[in-house]
Amino acid sequence: MNAFQKRILPTAIYLGCISIFLAVYFFYERSLIGFPDGHLTNLDHAFLWLYLIVGIQHILNVFMFIYFGLGYGSKWKWVFFLLFYSGSIFLYFGVDWFLRSNLDHGVGG
Repeated sequence: MNAFQKRILPTAIYLGCISIFLAVYFFYERSLIGFPDGHLTNLDHAFLWLYLIVGIQHILNVFMFIYFGLGYGSKWKWVFFLLFYSGSIFLYFGVDWFLRSNLDHGVGG
């Protein structure tokens, strides 16, 4: 193992564990969508797809962290992957905010 691989392994393990937790969380949140009578609002329909896409993305991220943790990737690939990973997290929060502020979410009088 070279110096880069020794430095990257703990970070890859840590971020991989976080991605596993986030994937489980998003699939759990997906199972709770909707009213008890089964009615789905526009927001619920959008979140069904959003949680599925984000959950699958986090599962794929686990495989990428294994790839980099074993030392197969270069330093620049690691930097680009981390930028993509952080950008996807910010994109999720941006899409979440946009959907919550613009779609009907069943709150009313």
